[in-house]
Amino acid sequence: MTTKDKVRVGVIGAGGMAHAVHLPSLDRIPEAQVVAICDLVPERAASAAAKHAIPKVYPIHDQMLEHEDLDAVLCLCEPDRQFRPALDALTAGKHVLLEKPPGLTLFQARTLMRAAREHNCIVQVAFNRRFIPLVQAVLDRMRNLPTVNQVVGHFMKHGTAAFCDGSISAFESDTIHVLDWVRWVAGGNPVAGAMLESRFGDVVPNAWNAVVRFDNGVAGVIKANYMTGGRTHMFEVHGPHASAFIDVGFGSATCSARILVHGSGGEYSLAAKGAGENQTIELDGIQLAGSREFYAYYGFLQENQEFIAAVREGRPSSCDIEDGVKAFEFAEFLNARRLA
Repeated sequence: MTTKDKVRVGVIGAGGMAHAVHLPSLDRIPEAQVVAICDLVPERAASAAAKHAIPKVYPIHDQMLEHEDLDAVLCLCEPDRQFRPALDALTAGKHVLLEKPPGLTLFQARTLMRAAREHNCIVQVAFNRRFIPLVQAVLDRMRNLPTVNQVVGHFMKHGTAAFCDGSISAFESDTIHVLDWVRWVAGGNPVAGAMLESRFGDVVPNAWNAVVRFDNGVAGVIKANYMTGGRTHMFEVHGPHASAFIDVGFGSATCSARILVHGSGGEYSLAAKGAGENQTIELDGIQLAGSREFYAYYGFLQENQEFIAAVREGRPSSCDIEDGVKAFEFAEFLNARRLA
């Protein structure tokens, strides 16, 4: 394949993620051509096909893989249903964009990584928080620091932590967004840590508070609780001269950030010394994305652009299946260090 060719895409799963974010994203990528979609509920696939001018509709992925000449597949199934379609697509030699988490277990994630290597295919894990334009803009500024010394991920919701009818915990299925982000921004591997796991009004553990040290000295903090007032989702990045606070959820899909840049001298008490020579930079994520569409300012468009570009250029994705495996390994690392 040359970089002049369009990428022929098949979509597995026509549920909420497909309708809300992935198909609208693909519509905006000229290099992508969605040629088929499948879903076990035929009406959902037919509705998506009609809305997005997709020529072919199939009831199951096996038929789509057999009859269509595809370059790539988007696997947009629920976590308990995506392993087999993703593996079948890889076995058929198709590149795969896989919604998170990359399997129900670390074992499944590693299997998909082996399959990708065996069949020389790209597997990109859809950790969209990495691709949010606001996040990219903040990290571009923060990476100018001599060092980053602390990274914080915060994810709160209200609902059960028994995801997919109890097939997987919210920690591995949903909080994995935070685990991936903290590890990715910290830029190292975890070497020490502890986690307090709690259960508040649910049938399973539903809150996790962890601290970790990475092998490059960066400290990480993970905070998640699924029995709170509602969805709040935030990240922090700290270094010797600046601190960034990223808000990607406060009851809704908010998208803004503030960066505090320290001036001259050190401060230990605002009351004692008064305000210092700090500078505050405020960033609007919607303005940075140039769109009020959720899929455009929340990283879904950009992750799809990265996947299509990687397929066209024959290179690994910047969010490879190896990253998905490392995120799962990070979850296992913290689970092994739960406090009694």
